[in-house]
Amino acid sequence: MVHASGVAEGRERELLAGARANDEAAYQRLVEPYLRELHAHCYRMLGSLHDAEDARQDALLRAWRGLSRFDGRG
Repeated sequence: MVHASGVAEGRERELLAGARANDEAAYQRLVEPYLRELHAHCYRMLGSLHDAEDARQDALLRAWRGLSRFDGRG
């Protein structure tokens, strides 16, 4: 029997493989569940909605560019 978390992990691995193959839609679906939490974290650090949005976009761009070096431990 496959648990829901196993299905979610399998889907995440699929999306990660797609994103590594330069599929921007797969990358968007991969990071989408984390966008609100990342924005909130940036806002808590910076205290400005505008700066938090800039920081979030910068983090996502850096993640996209560094995806080929991601080894799955983080």
